[in-house]
Amino acid sequence: MKPMRKILIIYSLSVGMAFGCKPAELSNTCDAKTKEYFQASVIRYLSGDRSPSCLPSFDFQDLWGVYQGSVTTTVNAITSYNDQIIIGGDFRYVGPSTGNVVYLETANGKLLPNRYCPYLKVVGSTGIAISDGNGGFYIGGEFFAVQGVEKFSIAHILPGCQLDRNFTVLNDNNKSIYTLLLAGDFLYAGGYYTDDNSGYLVRVNRYTGALDTSFTPNPNTLVSDLETDGDSLYVCGDFTNIGGYAKTGLVKFSLSTGLVIPSFTTTINGGSCLDLYYGTNANGSPVIYAVGDLTTPTFSNAISLFPDGTLTTWNPNPNAKVNSIQQYNNTIYLGGDFTTINGGTTARHLVSVNNGTGSAISTNFAMNTAEPVATLQIIENTLYLTGEFTSVKSVPRNYAAALSLPDESVTAFNPAYDGVLANPGSGIVSAGNGVVLFTSSRSTINVTSRNHFAVLDEVTGTPIEGTPNFDFPIKTLHRVNNRLFVGGSFTSIAGQSRNRFAILDLPNYQISPINTVLSGSPDIRTITSDESQIYVGGFGLANVNSQVRNGVFALNSNDFSLSGWNPNLGSGSSGESILVVNDSVFIGGSFSEINGVANYNNFQAVDKINGTRRDIPSPNNDPVSLVYNLTLAGTKIYMGGFFNSISGIGTFNNTAVYDLISQTYVQPNPVSADNMVNHVAAYPDGNILIGGSFTVLNGIPNNYSLGVFNTNTNTLSPWKASINDVVYTSMNKNGKYYLGGAFTIAHKRSNGGLVRSSLNE
Repeated sequence: MKPMRKILIIYSLSVGMAFGCKPAELSNTCDAKTKEYFQASVIRYLSGDRSPSCLPSFDFQDLWGVYQGSVTTTVNAITSYNDQIIIGGDFRYVGPSTGNVVYLETANGKLLPNRYCPYLKVVGSTGIAISDGNGGFYIGGEFFAVQGVEKFSIAHILPGCQLDRNFTVLNDNNKSIYTLLLAGDFLYAGGYYTDDNSGYLVRVNRYTGALDTSFTPNPNTLVSDLETDGDSLYVCGDFTNIGGYAKTGLVKFSLSTGLVIPSFTTTINGGSCLDLYYGTNANGSPVIYAVGDLTTPTFSNAISLFPDGTLTTWNPNPNAKVNSIQQYNNTIYLGGDFTTINGGTTARHLVSVNNGTGSAISTNFAMNTAEPVATLQIIENTLYLTGEFTSVKSVPRNYAAALSLPDESVTAFNPAYDGVLANPGSGIVSAGNGVVLFTSSRSTINVTSRNHFAVLDEVTGTPIEGTPNFDFPIKTLHRVNNRLFVGGSFTSIAGQSRNRFAILDLPNYQISPINTVLSGSPDIRTITSDESQIYVGGFGLANVNSQVRNGVFALNSNDFSLSGWNPNLGSGSSGESILVVNDSVFIGGSFSEINGVANYNNFQAVDKINGTRRDIPSPNNDPVSLVYNLTLAGTKIYMGGFFNSISGIGTFNNTAVYDLISQTYVQPNPVSADNMVNHVAAYPDGNILIGGSFTVLNGIPNNYSLGVFNTNTNTLSPWKASINDVVYTSMNKNGKYYLGGAFTIAHKRSNGGLVRSSLNE
């Protein structure tokens, strides 16, 4: 039975019992004072019902983000149509912005919905998770926040998918956690400090996170894994000195004293130990299996030892690094970088071997040569694996899969990550009731292919089907009634040739047969309109429908033919932003002439008929460099770009405000930024959203990438968006702001280049 259905049944039964299982009286369902109203509202919430009703409506939106493996992705443009959010940019996938710790259904690898299991939105990477024994989990990695709360590298997750805010491990320098182990009232954590590569091994109170200062092993470098036999702690890593002893790769501590057991000596003489498994040999005797790229005088990469440290004869002899090891009955599974086993038998990256001799059992899992396995985890009768593979036994599986044991068939579990999972890979733990917890370095799961263009349902935040793929990025979107105008660097849409500019017919997003032909390889950056024309600008634009158009052009709105509007910004120019104000069209960009006349630089108004220059502003007062964006607020034009002064006036750092009434620049400048401003947008509530690559606004530091200036108060909002990279675009719809850009973090939460905001989170 699916977990969602289980939850619905449980809630329904609970409500039924609360009201004595009496059927709802339909005549009272819409009366907010009745129990039937409450019962129907609960069911409406659990089922995600969106139909018109007298019952309350619920916001189910979990806005998806954009992804492309390890490549930087961007949302460059946002617009809307009816109840849909339309985005364009540079991306290959869309997926839920979950962060890197997720709860998945074991039957199919599908994510539990946010309204049942709130996304943890972990910022950073998470390599390990373990059960707390009470329905919750401990997670470790190199992260900085969980559910918007600062938590550094170790956190406790309570049952119900909620952060334990009372458990706090101090941020004692940047650290990366590779391994966790719970023993008694202590949580042991191992890894390394990222600032100097020194080793990290501590134990903290399992309930509070308070450090136990009496445990001081001080490894000299990486700790990779921890195991226990109940009395002792086995520590595996890259260290050569730990607990005051010269120990290479593997050491044994007493749990009761916290001290090294010196009698445990191994024959490891080099390399790194990456993973441990406390299991049994063919005789049922306890042994410690250790794998990595370690070496002994006789064995390499995979060994087993008795609890006293004596090396056994078990020898699978893989030819390269082993990242992970698990045991199922008398079968040992190895995953890693190796391509052969037992001295030459082909076994690419995943193999099962005998627990007595190490001889191969199953070798043909059809892994490609260059696709290592990072993590193995057996839960009951299922072997979960993650890594760099894209198929297992010829079944497509992107970077995570599951095999049924003992027959080793590929199950329907298919999380569909957007990129590779490299060592230390993942933490994989049973969450019970058909659910498994996965950690990784990825910030999404269950991705859907969408090349540079996607349409999201405004209510749910998920992508609709049937939208076209673009071969290269989109830079701008503009909708007029049932037409969507698209510009960028693309050359093909759904297999049809369109060079950098296209029209899609709504509501089905079909490519219009109207084809405006742009010669060469321009990059279209801006599209806007008025009642009679569609205005288009870009970089490298020189020829449209076989007529000269440098930097900008316009189409007639009635038939989309090329109009006579031709400001002619000159060869090599760039029209980055176009703003229509009454009977004038203001152009911002990178240019030095208008109508073939020099000394008109980067910002100028022209008429709407022919594109004739108007000397507004005066050519003596031009921004000295690139203007990226223009927006109108009342009678003032706010501009953003990459300039440091207005000629003839003085310093203006990357922003300026031009007053249309006085035809002068506002002084003192109400907004300034320490770096490039890529986006400015004015909204009816008086807010001007300012996006870019700056970190300081109006001299105030820590204003990363987004600021809000209010024209009603002429003040900069003190609110900090906690966004980590450039904001390129925004939109306001139904009282919410949509922000798009190159960011992966917003509001101290993991977000893939797209976030919905009230500007106060």
